[in-house]
Amino acid sequence: MKKFFTFAVVAMIASVAFGQALKSVQRTEKVAATMKEAFVSSSTVTNKHMVAPKAAPIEFEATSASAQYYASDGDWFIVLSNGTTGFRFDVVTNSSAPLEFDHTYTLDDMDPGYSWFGPNANNAVDYSAATLTPKQGNEGTDYEANVTLTNGTSYHITYTAGPKQTVEVVATSASAKYYEEDGDWYVVLEDASNTFRFDIVTNDPTPLQLGHTYTLADMVAGYSWFGPTSTSAIGYSAAELTPKQGAAGVDYEATVTLTNGNVYHITYTSAPLPEPTETVEVEFTPDETDLVDASATQGIIQFSGLKEATGFEVYVALITDQVAGEYTFEDVYSTYTALYLSTDDYDGVDCIDLKATVTEFNNGSYKAVVDYLGANTVLYKMTFNYGDVPTGINDIKTVSTKVVKMIENGQVVIVNGDARYNILGQPVK
Repeated sequence: MKKFFTFAVVAMIASVAFGQALKSVQRTEKVAATMKEAFVSSSTVTNKHMVAPKAAPIEFEATSASAQYYASDGDWFIVLSNGTTGFRFDVVTNSSAPLEFDHTYTLDDMDPGYSWFGPNANNAVDYSAATLTPKQGNEGTDYEANVTLTNGTSYHITYTAGPKQTVEVVATSASAKYYEEDGDWYVVLEDASNTFRFDIVTNDPTPLQLGHTYTLADMVAGYSWFGPTSTSAIGYSAAELTPKQGAAGVDYEATVTLTNGNVYHITYTSAPLPEPTETVEVEFTPDETDLVDASATQGIIQFSGLKEATGFEVYVALITDQVAGEYTFEDVYSTYTALYLSTDDYDGVDCIDLKATVTEFNNGSYKAVVDYLGANTVLYKMTFNYGDVPTGINDIKTVSTKVVKMIENGQVVIVNGDARYNILGQPVK
């Protein structure tokens, strides 16, 4: 499979944007029952038939609780956890209204395929019986639950909601990528311990509007969540994200309320771009260059170049209504911009800054001079020659003519090709 899809003139090809991990769906936390590995309890073989006394339930105090409604399934997905392991209850209500206080939901009310105990899906144990009761607590929703696992172990689970505090997070990195197939901007803010994702639907590859606050109503909730991975994700019950013009790029400010009630205030200040550690110059001949001009129909152009011998391959897509012009990183269409170092390079090099000058010639040819600063801090200075591009003066080969001096009518005449001069350098007939 080709590692990158080029921009299509008639219809955009649905593709995964270069250099981006696939958007993880929070839904992954709800795994199918077929993925589970039920534990088998061990027993001691004897020659007597003995009935073991029924053990008292193990007391389990959950330190966190989350509740997420999945409209596609009509169910509330409740997770009670102590940070290491947890209990999941998939209560089918076919209503986005929160679960009823003081009502006890049983296993008959749940989808058993998504109701299980364990640290993750690969070490999960199903329930043979389960009850879940939400209660109105002093600081939010409390829970009490009782489960019996298929291996016979029983648990009594309690959770008491504590006071909610706003946690201040200073993000150390930020990324924003546009997904053509979904028409959304996917923004990720993170530090060493926290990752926040915002999936903002704009149906427009133009960068997010600076100074505008996007709310959860502008986002796809299933792709907007908190957590290091999708298997430990917590959704948002409220969210705001505001891109701002910073001194060195785009800054962000965001506030999210998780479905477990915790509130986070996140700020990100853009840092100056790194100085290039190396410069690589590459020129693509007309045979190595291609141009897709959809400026009039879809507001985008794309230059691409390929060095067959090494596999060095580049795609530069720009948002514009014409081909020729001056362009910056703000004009880059990230979904269709990519750089690969070799045939075996499937990860590529992200573009963190770009400047381009595209010149048009009378014969419909173009020369694009592009400075592409990669995330590897290498500056790739590339020239794309499309069509019959005139060569530079240094590339023109000239044929020298022999200079001859002769005497004509008693005067010295200097002959240089078809030109004739006197001794003073004046033209003569």
